[in-house]
Amino acid sequence: MVFFYKEDLEYTMYLPPKFFGPKMKTHIKQELMKNLEGKSLGRMGYVICIIKVDEHHVNTGIIDYQTGCVTVNARYSAILLRPFKNEVIDARVTVVNELGFYTEAGPLTIFVSRHAMPPDLLEGYDRDVEAWISDDKEVEIRQRCIVRLRLLGVMTDTKQITAVGTIKDDYLGLISMGY
Repeated sequence: MVFFYKEDLEYTMYLPPKFFGPKMKTHIKQELMKNLEGKSLGRMGYVICIIKVDEHHVNTGIIDYQTGCVTVNARYSAILLRPFKNEVIDARVTVVNELGFYTEAGPLTIFVSRHAMPPDLLEGYDRDVEAWISDDKEVEIRQRCIVRLRLLGVMTDTKQITAVGTIKDDYLGLISMGY
């Protein structure tokens, strides 16, 4: 399983007549980057960056006679982020509450429930410091610390990618305090 991968994709865009001319391909490239970078493509993944736009494969387009716009298909290569179930990743804790904690790994938001924590953390939520503290006081999961977790489920949306994780397995849990 690969977290990041390169994919060749195609994007359909509508180009108004004012952009016809010698800088049309430059405008198409700028529009692709503006419309796609930082966006989720559903099951394909999350577009981290567009590597290149293949200018030789930009179709001449089809004219819409009512508006004057042209429908153009542009091929491009992009780096996509696509997390998989059971993948182990490192993430920064952003929110800690009595139900568990939220982490972020780039654009991916992961929730770790109190039931997906080791037994020594189950009753260890401290409201005063907003942290999960182990029975022996050695592990303290609080905001800004780094944890290693396993993804139990991944949900993709048109706007974001979210997941549910666990730190219950061997070699998972707190990595650094991150102060």
